Amino acid sequence: MGGIYMDCLKNYRSNHPSQRVSNLRDRDGSGQGTGEFWKLRCAHLMDPCFDAIMRGNRLLDAVESLIGPNIRVVVCQGLYKPPYKGHQFNWHQDNHYFQIDKPDGVVSCWLALDDVTIDNGCMWVLPGGHRHVAKHDVDSSDGSSYIPGVDETEAVAIELKRGECMFHHGLMPHRTLANKTSSHRRALVIHYMDTSARLPQSRVQEPAQNTPVIRGAGAGEP
Repeated sequence: MGGIYMDCLKNYRSNHPSQRVSNLRDRDGSGQGTGEFWKLRCAHLMDPCFDAIMRGNRLLDAVESLIGPNIRVVVCQGLYKPPYKGHQFNWHQDNHYFQIDKPDGVVSCWLALDDVTIDNGCMWVLPGGHRHVAKHDVDSSDGSSYIPGVDETEAVAIELKRGECMFHHGLMPHRTLANKTSSHRRALVIHYMDTSARLPQSRVQEPAQNTPVIRGAGAGEP
């Protein structure tokens, strides 16, 4: 699966040499060009394997148990931290970016395409932090949002083997640190939402295939 990711990344870079933000990002963690982070947005449209995973009953059964039977994809993305220089992401809540209007209407599935460890940039979470909406500031070095002043004493690292996944609430504070190892750190991250919630207007304007309804009422409709 990691090989499929790299093929998609190679193809996308060759076909969109000027693309930087909306589908593919080269992120500088220090402001000096030393950190990289690559994102394939709408990965399910780039390879049928990713689409099959996103729609697979094993994942959707788990998602249904968390947010209900009517399920839409907010975004499916492939994330990559290269060896030695993979950029870190600070504490944040996914729904700060998504702006879905139902507090318990979003769940994220983070599927490891490589073994992920503390050293190569696994997920860290703050148990219980999903109970409230956190204030976010903007990092002037790269434009990303982050939660300031986080008490990290209760933070938990989620190390995974290749093929394992974790689910987290749309308001769960989480971060990933830099990849300091010689190994790749790739993941397929699928954000699902309850279709009774509303997408923000900016997402509604995207093609329907970017945010398909894949289970329950409306599934399979254009």
